[in-house]
Amino acid sequence: MTTLQALPNPDAKTSSRAVWSLVLGILSMTCLWLLGSVPAIILGILALKNIESSGGAVKGRGLGIAGIVTGSVGIFVGLAPIAMIAAIALPAFNGVQQKAQSTKQMSDIRQLVYACKAYAADNNGAFPESLPILITDGYLDSKELLFWKASPSAEEAEPHLYRPGLTDTAQGEEALIAAAQPILGKRTVGYADGSVTALPEEEFQATLASFFQ
Repeated sequence: MTTLQALPNPDAKTSSRAVWSLVLGILSMTCLWLLGSVPAIILGILALKNIESSGGAVKGRGLGIAGIVTGSVGIFVGLAPIAMIAAIALPAFNGVQQKAQSTKQMSDIRQLVYACKAYAADNNGAFPESLPILITDGYLDSKELLFWKASPSAEEAEPHLYRPGLTDTAQGEEALIAAAQPILGKRTVGYADGSVTALPEEEFQATLASFFQ
């Protein structure tokens, strides 16, 4: 027994959604990228549903499938350059952010050293016994200068390191204050003479860390 196959309807109209799906899918792989790929996929799916439910009155199934395929390829074409740009830009952004943190940390330590020297000038040359005294005695306005956060989103701040017992007659190379944490592999250190520098963390640990125990 021979099975009869339904012949294509010569009067069937081509789905405009299927046509636009393919057009946008092709454009998504060249210039529109994500702006063309997503509509291409949506129109392709809608076209296939319309063709299936039309009972042969609408054709263009192949066009709709092609639109979905090309639109899907367009998504990957669009995401590839975005991923490449992100891979290049993210390390650069992190570097700039850390550089800004290093600059701020050095500024904070410098303000603390100057406040200590102002305190010493009013107290027979003796630096304060602890950094919070600079707040209680009015030499600093912001308590935040006494602490450091690894990042703005960090929950806890660490106090900067301080070496009590020195006077303003101490030699310039006497370390007075050290940053709570290193940044970019360097530790900011403030000295009794008012100078501030950033030492490699290895050098700080080998030469100065024991003073702040």
